[in-house]
Amino acid sequence: MNRFSIYLSVVFITSIIIFYLFEYFPQKLIFLYVGASAITFLVYASDKSKAKRKVWRTPESSLHMLALIGGWPGAAIAQQVLRHKSQKKEFRRVFWLTVFVNLAVLVWLFTPKGETVLQILG
Repeated sequence: MNRFSIYLSVVFITSIIIFYLFEYFPQKLIFLYVGASAITFLVYASDKSKAKRKVWRTPESSLHMLALIGGWPGAAIAQQVLRHKSQKKEFRRVFWLTVFVNLAVLVWLFTPKGETVLQILG
């Protein structure tokens, strides 16, 4: 098991909650990350169950999209805890790209141009 993924996810979620408590992070983004992570974890669990039963599976593109929109902490934890998609190298490469892109957008949101978007979101 790769504990780095789990630690990174827990540290990230804990950090954004702490930043929110000190009013440095918008509540809507907390809900996005926590909610998307929970949903993504459940989708991974469902896909793992479907794989075992050899029935229709969740497309990998859907799993990546969930990670990209903010569910990557839940996906990272699910990959390790459920041992699902944790050995497919190409899948993991794309997954880590979605994490990088998501974090880059998050950093951008705290720039002067990105803050305008945050204000629009409320």
